[in-house]
Amino acid sequence: RSPIEDLRPMVADVARAIAAGPRPKRTVRFVLFTSEETGLLGSLGYVRAHRAELDRHVAVLIHDIGDGKTTGYFTNGRPELDARVKASLAPVAAWGAAGANEEAILGTDNFDFLLEGVPNLVANQETGRYLADYHAESDTFDKVDLELARKNAAIAAVAVMAIANAPERLGPRQSRAEVAAILADPRWKLGEQMKTYGIWADWESGARGRVR
Repeated sequence: RSPIEDLRPMVADVARAIAAGPRPKRTVRFVLFTSEETGLLGSLGYVRAHRAELDRHVAVLIHDIGDGKTTGYFTNGRPELDARVKASLAPVAAWGAAGANEEAILGTDNFDFLLEGVPNLVANQETGRYLADYHAESDTFDKVDLELARKNAAIAAVAVMAIANAPERLGPRQSRAEVAAILADPRWKLGEQMKTYGIWADWESGARGRVR
């Protein structure tokens, strides 16, 4: 394969890996969200367009924290998901990729799913390589670690297939009150961040997030 073929997006790699194997028991939808850094607009648009279907969304997995080694997933204020996430990642535990971190984060495309109560996982990736070239002219193709990129895609594929084939859902969709408890948790300070980013008023009014 050419170097350009090796640089195809992770989402495409995961889709190819899953398509090459047995059909998953649940539907897997692959999405490339746009306008994340201008207000999470792509994922917000998806959530609004598919709101009537969200009860059937078992989970959303987001890979956005650079290109570093994947060590597991953030479970975003839902520690009850940690054991199942770790079990899903058991096949890649030897790579140090089977961790779960209950920290809830704002800043990537999981957030409107969090506000809607949908179980949402964000890949927890080492940031040492990423931060040095973050949004910089130095962020060029020669910085890509192809072996690591393939390994990260494999981890994502393992997680997706485990969740898609599990006999039970990863976790229930939360109510507005349960989401509000995550936003109010002083460890994460999500409410303060939402006010800074102009999201809080839409949450309070019900224009954004679960309404009950």
